[in-house]
Amino acid sequence: MKHLKAIFSAKEKVSNLQVTLTLTLTLCLILSNIIVIKSINLFGVTALANSAAILVFPITYMLSDLFSEVYGYAWSRKTAMWSLLGTALASVIFQLTIMLKGNDAFLHQEALEAILGNTPKILLASLLAFYIGDWANDKVFQIMKKKSKDGKGFFYRSIGSSLVGKYVDAVIFTFIGLSFLPMTTKLIMVANAPLVQIAIETIVFPATNFFSKLVKKAELRGVINEEAKSMPLNEKVN
Repeated sequence: MKHLKAIFSAKEKVSNLQVTLTLTLTLCLILSNIIVIKSINLFGVTALANSAAILVFPITYMLSDLFSEVYGYAWSRKTAMWSLLGTALASVIFQLTIMLKGNDAFLHQEALEAILGNTPKILLASLLAFYIGDWANDKVFQIMKKKSKDGKGFFYRSIGSSLVGKYVDAVIFTFIGLSFLPMTTKLIMVANAPLVQIAIETIVFPATNFFSKLVKKAELRGVINEEAKSMPLNEKVN
């Protein structure tokens, strides 16, 4: 609850970049809960059955790692809360839209329900999976970061924590949201989905690392500029 209260606090000063990244994470989670209904076989292999949401989830975990690395654990938890609230609001609006009676010109009610009509079980499973999975990701990331005295090893922190977070996410979502699937299918999905996501994240890690450093530099420049603006005029002249 403290994280829920914190996101409505006006005391904390945040940068425009922080807001932009937080909105990006929220948007990605909302999108993933829309496209998750489409099942796919990666490379046409049945054993690699997955969801189209695999296109989005690596981005959310990459952003989660960036928040932990640049802004700290507390802010990372706030982004998770914003994402949960944004997804819940979108789901409510979707359900109200489906319930509204269309006129004679609207001929796609069934398609609308198929795309946006996630059941309460699917929504609950996705929210729990994201929040608990992201929490596990952040916790492991922070533990690994504390053990790194020189601050290096971002690659191992990023991949290791993401692997834990993704398995927690997969177990919760699959066994709650997709409980209607045969046990064998659920076990296959739980086993392969996180590995596929980690493989993708590993491939794009150079970009993740570069982006993290870029954000750090941008935020540092912002702090220096703010300090310069607040400096008395005589000190600026000297």
